[in-house]
Amino acid sequence: MPTSQPLDPRKTPWKRGDICTLDFKKKTGFVLNHTPEYLEVRWGPEGVVERLTGADAESALRLAHADSPTATGTMTNLEALRELEALSYIEDAIRERQKTVKNEVEQKELDVLIDRSFQPKCAFDRKHHQLLFVLAIDPRQVSWYWKLRERIHRVVHHH
Repeated sequence: MPTSQPLDPRKTPWKRGDICTLDFKKKTGFVLNHTPEYLEVRWGPEGVVERLTGADAESALRLAHADSPTATGTMTNLEALRELEALSYIEDAIRERQKTVKNEVEQKELDVLIDRSFQPKCAFDRKHHQLLFVLAIDPRQVSWYWKLRERIHRVVHHH
């Protein structure tokens, strides 16, 4: 159900998760932040973040409110923005982790951890799928104790 709030930002202030455009044909994006001085927008689908000031900020048009449903109706625009940011974080973390891979053996171990986290085949992996993913992309976030438990499991179960 569409919101009854006006789309005009002079009548209803911008909110994080609002959908806006500068030119209907060129780009639309999510509002990330706003102050009287600027409007910060994440343009889709490439995800470029831009701070609009002055005339650009004034000419931005709101297309939908943050609490309005997305086109699919399964979530609000703000929830869609949060999911998009989470996916971007994961993509960035994987890219950074890939830079530290030293050889094919390490790459294979990384691939196996990611596979085990997304397609767990045993009770241990199903229970700890999130930790397996964290171990793959940012091993510093996992305790030495849990790394030891995972290594023992891997040796015993031939992962």
